[in-house]
Amino acid sequence: MRRIAVALLLVLGGCSNFRLIPDNPIPWSNSFQPPVDAVVAGALLGTAAWLIVDPTAPNWEIGAQRLDSTRVEIQLRKKRFSVGGDGEALALFRRHATEIAEKNGAEGYVIMSYSDEIESETTYARRVSRGVIRLLPPPA
Repeated sequence: MRRIAVALLLVLGGCSNFRLIPDNPIPWSNSFQPPVDAVVAGALLGTAAWLIVDPTAPNWEIGAQRLDSTRVEIQLRKKRFSVGGDGEALALFRRHATEIAEKNGAEGYVIMSYSDEIESETTYARRVSRGVIRLLPPPA
């Protein structure tokens, strides 16, 4: 797969005598006539950037793990490349805690612990938030 990508980049980059995409200009107007290969390269780079950033995807991955009958741990992991969403971790944590309490028929919840951290696993860091809630028993 990597070999195909390198070969495609060489061909598209014009590092050979054979050109897959001609470099003829596109006559959009008298003063603006970009070459076809520049337009195609711009479109490919824009598409690659869109696929990496993906602004339509959720900014956070949410996970929950039951610790015992009354305690639940909630983990939030922000995606590596995001557009906004930096200040929403606690609000999202509380919203998810409310959903968990409602699903379990609890009166509510108490946040026992909450932490907001930066985790640098590879070349790009990501925000991680963790917390434990205690479910309040339903009213008697």
